[in-house]
Amino acid sequence: MGAIAPHCGLRAGKTFSTVPSALLPLEQSGRPTAMSMPAVKFTTAAKLTVASLERRGAYSGIDQTMRSLKSWIDSKGIEQTGYPFCLFYDNPSETPESRLRSEACIPVARAFHPEGEFKMKEFPETQVAETRHLGAPEEFARTYGPFLEGLLNQGYKLAGPAREYYMTVSDVKGPGSGFLIQQPVSKK
Repeated sequence: MGAIAPHCGLRAGKTFSTVPSALLPLEQSGRPTAMSMPAVKFTTAAKLTVASLERRGAYSGIDQTMRSLKSWIDSKGIEQTGYPFCLFYDNPSETPESRLRSEACIPVARAFHPEGEFKMKEFPETQVAETRHLGAPEEFARTYGPFLEGLLNQGYKLAGPAREYYMTVSDVKGPGSGFLIQQPVSKK
């Protein structure tokens, strides 16, 4: 397997032989079209040690949480080793905005002692499905919904929250503003 971005633990993986029809937007005729839907790929996400900071409230506020986390690791001399990512735990169409749970995560070079709300977490190596959101960030549901539903329809179990990766901390603006979406999965 070739490396996509070895410094963030992403490796190239197996793609679908065809994009599952459940993941495809429909043409006016009702037939799926592969042209406007990004490819879905299965891969192995490497083990990661991250600094993390949890948030409760509107997903649009995750940018400030990520900036606070980055400022904290910088003040402690903790080296960032990969792309920042956010975990989104709840479906915003089913969960009141004030109860939405998310988490800012930054891969780091070494373990450290947690301090207050700043935590250290280890993510084990895991199988993930990957896709990309193409469109305005506020239209993220057009990608997440069909992506997750398609995985379930293909016989996969969602094995944790979606991870959305960003090029830099300043790119974090909420769901749909990242460059890569990973969903941990296992086969039912």
